[in-house]
Amino acid sequence: MAQGRLPTYYEILGVAPDCSFTDLRKAYRRLAWERHPDVAADVVPQAMARINEAWRVLSDTKRRAEYDRTVIPHRAPTPDVFVRPRRSASAPGSGARRRQTWVAGVQAQMARLARQAGRSATQTLLIRNPRGPRSDYEIVVDGLVILLSADAESRVRAARAAGTAPLDLGVAATLVGIRSVADSIRRQASLNVTRELLMQAELLDRMWDVLAHELPTPLTISLGGNPGVTKAVRRNFTG
Repeated sequence: MAQGRLPTYYEILGVAPDCSFTDLRKAYRRLAWERHPDVAADVVPQAMARINEAWRVLSDTKRRAEYDRTVIPHRAPTPDVFVRPRRSASAPGSGARRRQTWVAGVQAQMARLARQAGRSATQTLLIRNPRGPRSDYEIVVDGLVILLSADAESRVRAARAAGTAPLDLGVAATLVGIRSVADSIRRQASLNVTRELLMQAELLDRMWDVLAHELPTPLTISLGGNPGVTKAVRRNFTG
């Protein structure tokens, strides 16, 4: 690579410009694992962001075609292109800071996934059995996004314990959050059921289905499956 030139997305992923989607995905999954903070303690913090951006563009047929028209690919980099030279000892607290940065990144991903799933679920519920106008659903979704993306680190641990691959941790951790919030709603339903509580329950069940499509079925089963909280809440709803 010429001095001063930024690496191409192909170089970042370490693949040839004419690689197949399967090879592209394999490369991304491998890098996602190698750059995980629990695996590589000396990875440059911006490395995963570059890898994610490369995957976002090259995994989409239209984006990849547009990118290819503007970039002349060069040879792939060596595996250590985004890794700092190893030192005998890390700076005090650097490991904890890397961990915090990584958890914050996963938490942001969880919030984004929850919001997207909430919008999809809202659209479905407005067609099938609306409990109110779209604006009411948007308010409920905003609250759920906050709840689902909270306590990200413990939810990631639960997702990993279920056998989740590093690439899928954001989705799986969000599903763990859905089950946790659904359990809380189920307990509330034994005392008092409001229209908002029912909307939350219906949204959570539907959001699970939206996100679960992105994971292998055995994994979603390991994560506990759809919480099915709507049935419990609806049974006590008198509104």
